[in-house]
Amino acid sequence: MAMVCPQCNKAHEQHLNCPDCGGRLLFQANTRAVSATDDPAGDAGQWQQTPWGRMMVGLLIAQGLAYGLQQLLNAGLRATGEQTSVWTTLLGIVLLHSIQGMCLLIGGALTGAGKQRGVLYGSLVGLGNGMIFLLVQRQSGEVLTEIAMYGQPLLHMAFGALGGLIGRSIWKPAPTLLVPDSDVGKSVTLAAPTFQFLAGPVYLGRVCVGVVIVVMGVVWSNAILQWVMTASGGALEIRSHLQAQLIGWEVNALAALFGSGLAGSSTFNGLKQGLFVGAGAALILGGIQLGNPKAVLETTVFMMTGIAVLSVAGGWFGSQLFPPVGAAKRRNRILTD
Repeated sequence: MAMVCPQCNKAHEQHLNCPDCGGRLLFQANTRAVSATDDPAGDAGQWQQTPWGRMMVGLLIAQGLAYGLQQLLNAGLRATGEQTSVWTTLLGIVLLHSIQGMCLLIGGALTGAGKQRGVLYGSLVGLGNGMIFLLVQRQSGEVLTEIAMYGQPLLHMAFGALGGLIGRSIWKPAPTLLVPDSDVGKSVTLAAPTFQFLAGPVYLGRVCVGVVIVVMGVVWSNAILQWVMTASGGALEIRSHLQAQLIGWEVNALAALFGSGLAGSSTFNGLKQGLFVGAGAALILGGIQLGNPKAVLETTVFMMTGIAVLSVAGGWFGSQLFPPVGAAKRRNRILTD
């Protein structure tokens, strides 16, 4: 455990006396926060290391990759003799949003790498990307519904936040160490311990609640959509069967993220809670589809896979967005005892 010398203001591991000055190392100190991630001297000359600079770089990467991949697919379609109007079909729209989401994950991950507020930076990148995407669609003459105008930026914001979370988890920010500022009473605040996402218990109550929310959201997606349209007083409307399918899938995705996020909140192993929520919900929904004579096998497999993947991501995101508060109190009590 790290201890601090009251004379030279240095932290040492596994020592009782300071190796430099020979002073007695203590746990208690008047502290001031020093973080390796907040180095003004290192960031002053490099604009790309500032928060706005990193968000600008992440947005450019997300936009460049998305439009580059889209143009590459257009070139491939023309080379094979296919029509480039595939982007107006259901498969084309799903593929376009998948490309945007994947590129946002990459841009958000690079933006949030090594930053304590990586999730916030990634979400802002996603919001900016969604707004630019809407402007490009409007300039190209596409008719945008109210649901598309409000839903796409929020969906891109969620993908950007997830990318920032991934970048922050892979490239962890340097811990904040509190070092002494004076010689009167000394203490050091240690960084939180690292927890394995798949370690620890499974909270069956939270998992069951998450499974119920996911299953209800998927089964009642049409009823939820009708209720939203009725509550809007005619302001929101669906003009085609394609829009109805896309919005139904978005409702399913939001239900999976919300249910698994609730199960993973306030836990150190939210990924594990989301994994169990996704497995339980996928099995139940698969059983429901097997009892439906009109169900299509490919659609059922795609739905079960999507629910499982989104539930894992939602559980992880819930544990990072709402970390457990009891652990910080226990660590503070141990340091003061």
